[in-house]
Amino acid sequence: MDATQRILIIEVDPGTCSTLADALRARGRQVIACRDVESAHMAIERYPFTHVLTDITFTRPFRFEGLELIDRIKQAGLSTSIIVVTNAGDDLRREAFNRGANVVLQKPFSGDQIRDLVECPGDTSTSAVVTFVPTLDDILSGDLLKTKFQPMVWTEDPKYAVGFEALTRLQTDSLFADPELLFRYAQRKGRVVDLEMAAAARSITSGSELSRVGILSLNIHPEVFAHADRFSDVIMDAAADAEVSPHRLVLEITEQGPLPDLGSVEAVSAVMRRHGIKFAFDDVGIAYSHLRAIAAVRPAYLKISQHFGTAVESNPFNRKIVENVEALARSFASEVVLEGIETEQTDEFARETGITFGQGYYYGRPADAEVLLERYRSHA
Repeated sequence: MDATQRILIIEVDPGTCSTLADALRARGRQVIACRDVESAHMAIERYPFTHVLTDITFTRPFRFEGLELIDRIKQAGLSTSIIVVTNAGDDLRREAFNRGANVVLQKPFSGDQIRDLVECPGDTSTSAVVTFVPTLDDILSGDLLKTKFQPMVWTEDPKYAVGFEALTRLQTDSLFADPELLFRYAQRKGRVVDLEMAAAARSITSGSELSRVGILSLNIHPEVFAHADRFSDVIMDAAADAEVSPHRLVLEITEQGPLPDLGSVEAVSAVMRRHGIKFAFDDVGIAYSHLRAIAAVRPAYLKISQHFGTAVESNPFNRKIVENVEALARSFASEVVLEGIETEQTDEFARETGITFGQGYYYGRPADAEVLLERYRSHA
C-alpha cells in the first residue's frame, strides 16, 4: 500500500455524506464518499482502504447492507479499521461489533468526534483529495454523461469515414470515469437498461452533426431487447428531437450478456429495420456467442474485436479467426469492421484481406464530435 491514508465513506444521505467527508479532509489523506453499497463494493475491490466509515442500514427494507459490507471486508482479510455510525438500537449496535466493527458511533455526532476516531495521516506531503462518487440517479438525472466518437474508415482510403462509434464517458473524477466500471455498476444496481437508454439518447444528440458525415453506431447491451418497446421509443424520440435520420443509426449489440429469446429478438429487430435502423454485432466470438442470432437480427456489420485485430498480421491464430469471420460475413451479406488497427502493417493486412472498414488508433482515437467534424466534413 502506498503511504496515503485512504478512507471510504458510505452514507446514503447526501448532507451527512458531505459532512463526514469535510470532517475527514486532510493532507496526506484520500477520502472517497459513496452513497450506495454497490459503488462502495466496487471501490473496495479497486482500492486498499485504511478506514471504512459506514452506516448500518441503507435503502432496501429488511436488509442491513452496512453490516453486509463489514462481512465483505472481513472475508477479504483486509486490515481496515471499520467505524459504524448509526441511529439504530442496541441490538444492531451489538451486531455491528460482533461482525467486526472497531467503533460504533451513535447519531447525531460532531465533526470533532469523527476526526478523533481517525488518526492523523503519517505522511502529509500530498494534498487532501475528496471524491464524491455519483449515484446512478445522479448520473441519469444530471448532465454527467458525455459521448466521445471513434471513426470507422474505408480501408482503401482512410481519409473517408463511413461512420463513428459512440463511446459513453462520465464527467467525473471518481472510479466511474472508467466506462467499464460505470456499466458494471449499473448492472449491479439492476438498471443497466436505464443507463443504456440514457447513453444512447445522449449519443444521438451529441452526434447529430456527425450523422451528416457517416453513420452513428451506438453500443447496446443485449438486455435492452427485453424492453424493446421502451428502447425503440427512446431511440426514435431522440433521433426525431436531434433531426437524425434513423437510416444513419446502427445499433451495435455488445457481448456483455446473452440475448433473450431469439424469437423476440427477431421480431424486434425486424420492426426497427423497417424504421431504417441497422444492426451490428460487436466482438464476435469473444464472450457470449451471438452466432445463432445472426440470422435473426440480420446485421449489416460484424465487428471483429481488437483482441483479434491488433497486430493480426503477425498472429496466425488471430489471422485465421479474422478470415473466418470475414467469410461468415460474406455469406450473410454483412460488412466486416476490423477493430484494433494500430499500425500501418495491420492497415495493409485489412486491405489485402478484403476487409472494407477499419477502426483503431491508426485512424483516430476517440474524440469530441466537433473535432471529428473538422477532420472529416470536407471528405463527406
